[in-house]
Amino acid sequence: MQPNNTLNCIISRGVNLDEAFIKESIDKFGNIILKAAFSITGNLSDAEDVFSDVFFCLWQKQKIFDSDQHQKAWLIRVAINKAKNIKKQAFNRYRAELDEDIIFINEDDENRWIRDALNQLRPKDRVIVYLHYYQGYGYKEIGKMLKIGESGVKSRVMRAREKLKGMLRD
Repeated sequence: MQPNNTLNCIISRGVNLDEAFIKESIDKFGNIILKAAFSITGNLSDAEDVFSDVFFCLWQKQKIFDSDQHQKAWLIRVAINKAKNIKKQAFNRYRAELDEDIIFINEDDENRWIRDALNQLRPKDRVIVYLHYYQGYGYKEIGKMLKIGESGVKSRVMRAREKLKGMLRD
């Protein structure tokens, strides 16, 4: 979703907040939010809905952050919650998924096999791999974001790593 489309959608809802702050937030964190949402929802349309809802929530809450890291963590947490809510809806439980790929890395053919292997992981594992390896979060931070223990995060990372090793050997 383009930042201007999201911004226009938010403005049309009647919210009167600092447009520059939201634009800057979308520029800084938009791709991260979209990818995190997609890793849970499994389709681009729902991920774009989450994307819009997250930035609308940012405008609505008028939250003040201590740092960019604090804002990024908050946005990711909101995105994860909203994506999980979408997955829980009855409509989504019974519909067929489209064959879409999450884009963790560039779209060149050389790295396609890595992306394909990542897409074979369970969404729970994929989001942890994304947060740990692509966003650089530690186990403790991921645990706080996902509301699971640090040891649970470590286990999921190790399990996902083993699955990836097996897939990439074949």
